[in-house]
Amino acid sequence: MSNVLSNALVIIAIVVSAGYAVWRLGPRKMRDAVRARFNLQDTSSGSGCDACSGCAPTTQTTTPARKEHGVFWRKHPR
Repeated sequence: MSNVLSNALVIIAIVVSAGYAVWRLGPRKMRDAVRARFNLQDTSSGSGCDACSGCAPTTQTTTPARKEHGVFWRKHPR
């Protein structure tokens, strides 16, 4: 029984880890679509802060939306 339980815990940990990696490293459009479908808000600040209560208050009340820019390759004339 303990063998089955330990294998189940390892499998659950791997699935949660893979899901988190896909969520954080996946395309922005996918995250926006999931948020729109489940009415979730973008709470990530992008600064590494958890927005805990121990931080000093800031003058900015809302964080501006981050934009991701695509890479466009252009041929340079030679």
